[in-house]
Amino acid sequence: MLIEPNLVYSINEVSEILKINPRRIQRMGKRHKVEKVDNRYIFKGSFLLLVFKDTIKALSQDVSQDVSQAFEVSQDIKPLLVKIQELEHQVIELKKELAMFEVADNERLEVFTEDDYTVFTNRLIEWRTQQKELEQKAIEIQEVKTDAKENVAHYKNLFEYQRKQSDRILEMHEKLIVTIGEQTQNSIQRNHIEAKDKNYL
Repeated sequence: MLIEPNLVYSINEVSEILKINPRRIQRMGKRHKVEKVDNRYIFKGSFLLLVFKDTIKALSQDVSQDVSQAFEVSQDIKPLLVKIQELEHQVIELKKELAMFEVADNERLEVFTEDDYTVFTNRLIEWRTQQKELEQKAIEIQEVKTDAKENVAHYKNLFEYQRKQSDRILEMHEKLIVTIGEQTQNSIQRNHIEAKDKNYL
């Protein structure tokens, strides 16, 4: 039912429901002396059903036809809806598969031929081997540096010890020379005195 008999309608509402020009409705209201509220026509549903019965009947037939056509279209749509559901399911499955290949902002995805991948794998193994060798060399260099520092400290201590020993020996030699010199001087004096006493001089 387009119009309810127990309800009231304004000109605009009638025009929208029955698809009639508002001026025609206004003329109809004037002709039948329809009651006005606030200087506007207010139409009872029962009045509209009586006066515009032909228009309402035509509209009802159009609506029925539209409903029938819509039903027919809906029957045609059913297989399409099933297909859409299948496609949506496939999309969900594809999204799950693609989730495994999601690449973060700090990552990148590369595509290799079989030959390129083999070369890449071999280079990666070589790089790991070289990395281990470099780490071992770094350890050895550090050990050599540590040994060198220890050797420098050892030789420095040894040099200091040898210098002190040399200074002591030099001091001893100097004392010995002084002592020998003094003994020689005493011996010369004694010999000189003895020679005098024996009248050798």
